[in-house]
Amino acid sequence: MERNKYLEKGGLYWESDTHEWFQDRSSTEYAHMPNANGITLKNIVAFVVRNKATGEYDRILMDNKSNQIIYETKMLENIGFHIDQLKIIKLYEKE
Repeated sequence: MERNKYLEKGGLYWESDTHEWFQDRSSTEYAHMPNANGITLKNIVAFVVRNKATGEYDRILMDNKSNQIIYETKMLENIGFHIDQLKIIKLYEKE
């Protein structure tokens, strides 16, 4: 599988023997941007992760407070939808 420079454009963040982690700045910014209710997710960071053996890419959301992966998908649309869901959950947790 060929490398996807578009997915890697955020820059290499971390590399292991098996994977390369690239920053997904647009999804991270989307999580940090207030929605219509003013809800932000400042603790969420997004990455594009490339498996060195297969060349496949995955999109990952991490909670930077716990350093835990909270969501993983292959599709950009799913990342945005999941961020929206997390913001709605946060809104109702405040009430």
